[in-house]
Amino acid sequence: MVYSSDQLTERLNRVRTLLDSPEFFQKSDETSLWRPVFAEMITAVNELLSQAQQQNHRIDFLKGVGVHGKVQDITSLVSWINQRLPEVTTDLPGQLVDNRLNRYFGQGSGYFANGSFFSCDYDDEVAFFLDDQRIYLNQQIRRAVDEVQQKLQNPDTLPLISL
Repeated sequence: MVYSSDQLTERLNRVRTLLDSPEFFQKSDETSLWRPVFAEMITAVNELLSQAQQQNHRIDFLKGVGVHGKVQDITSLVSWINQRLPEVTTDLPGQLVDNRLNRYFGQGSGYFANGSFFSCDYDDEVAFFLDDQRIYLNQQIRRAVDEVQQKLQNPDTLPLISL
């Protein structure tokens, strides 16, 4: 399905709202609804990336994408995560040892309660981990959304900025 200009704008606006969700602020509690918000955001970003690929504008940057033989670029990383969301978004915060979907704020490394190793390379970042794959909110998801917007939105549909 190819989005109309209005549908594309609507999807981009929804993703941007999700990107700025309080669920992704460091102050948010682990028991917050960040997992369903993350799932909705990844699903919407996956749709946008698929749309770009259908129009021969694959978003294919590699920066920070830990391929581990499973993914080749940001588009395939988002797709890989999206495919596994139904099985992990119902994990409850009280089941920390079993959680496969985790998040970490800021720079650091260590182990989650489930034994999975993590590392985050940036101070002002939220990293999401699904099994052995990591995706950054700002360095990767925001960048992918920005690139989709640049590739797919007609300049005539962008808001005018008055100087």
